[in-house]
Amino acid sequence: MRALLVLPLLLAACETTWREGASITSSSGQRLCAKHRIPLVALHAWEAGPSHGYVYLVHDVDHPYYGVAEQYCPNHIPEHISFARGGIFQQRTTVYYCPECEKEFRERLRVPDEKHALEFAQYVLPIYGGGGVATRPPYQINLRGDVWTVSCFLVDGRKATIKFSKEKGSVISTEYGKRNSSNQALE
Repeated sequence: MRALLVLPLLLAACETTWREGASITSSSGQRLCAKHRIPLVALHAWEAGPSHGYVYLVHDVDHPYYGVAEQYCPNHIPEHISFARGGIFQQRTTVYYCPECEKEFRERLRVPDEKHALEFAQYVLPIYGGGGVATRPPYQINLRGDVWTVSCFLVDGRKATIKFSKEKGSVISTEYGKRNSSNQALE
């Protein structure tokens, strides 16, 4: 019987993911963030509009955790929005965002400690040129200023190194060794 009482508490404590733009309407008709239950803020910005039959895909490749972080922050300011007009951003738009979602989203992009630096490297190295090949120990993890450097091997024997920002979670560089005929890493 106790297990049945504890189960709902455990499920309620689990982190929930949200679809992008999840909002609810208050009894007074105001749009609220579905997660934080606070009013959404209107923001005037620029987006890529239709242009002579071309479709623009706007994606910040330097932030590989972006898609992971935004699952938990449904009303953050999206990456396809610019605060300044220019380049492909020529169409005026209004975006509604939640300040708490934006704050949490930026915090989720941060890589604050060695544990998270390792998780970041294990997530990014296979998809950033590792050909889907997982990482393996030993891991060398160093922080210098705002830059994490993680070196390790891929399971196919290649050496891999990634540098990324602690505060922004953005990739600065990646390096991969070449495979030789015996499938060992080259130094």
